Amino acid sequence: MSAKLLQQIFKKLYGKPSWNVQRGWGSFITFDFGKPRLEVLKKVFKPGKRRKYPQRYAYIHGEWHLWIYCCDWVIRQDGRKVGDSTSNEKIDRGCLVLGGQYLTKVVVNPKNWQTDFYFDLGGHLQTKPYKKEDEPSKTWKLGCPDGKWFLLRADGKYSYRSGKTPPDKQVWQPFTV
Repeated sequence: MSAKLLQQIFKKLYGKPSWNVQRGWGSFITFDFGKPRLEVLKKVFKPGKRRKYPQRYAYIHGEWHLWIYCCDWVIRQDGRKVGDSTSNEKIDRGCLVLGGQYLTKVVVNPKNWQTDFYFDLGGHLQTKPYKKEDEPSKTWKLGCPDGKWFLLRADGKYSYRSGKTPPDKQVWQPFTV
């Protein structure tokens, strides 16, 4: 049933071009899709040891925001490996290749929780959970226009919840086909 929910969510995203595809912290990469929107955090960080002046963060995101993190991943173009999560150079090269491509299909393999993201010009992003960990990590999450997030963990559980739900209140359910 969760695979059906995943497809219902992504169906609204298929055919939209990716933009602002970029490396984040470590090997994290993010994608935006849909119309741009401004997000301004309410919290103001006061001056202290690390900053001389007060600061407020503001970001431009798409209606849809895909965040790949806490997993290994590979980017291929027309079947040829062009980037992966092992170095900044390879991450940046992969991001450049997928920028502007339309997302066409997403498939989660319930045997190993690998996720395949397919794009219209032959781009392919494949995520694989890190090897066994004490605490199951999230491998990717998708922010939706309605403020909800779909998250997939390395142990095959998912959460679909409001972005305002505190982490300790998230409900995790088995991902089923």
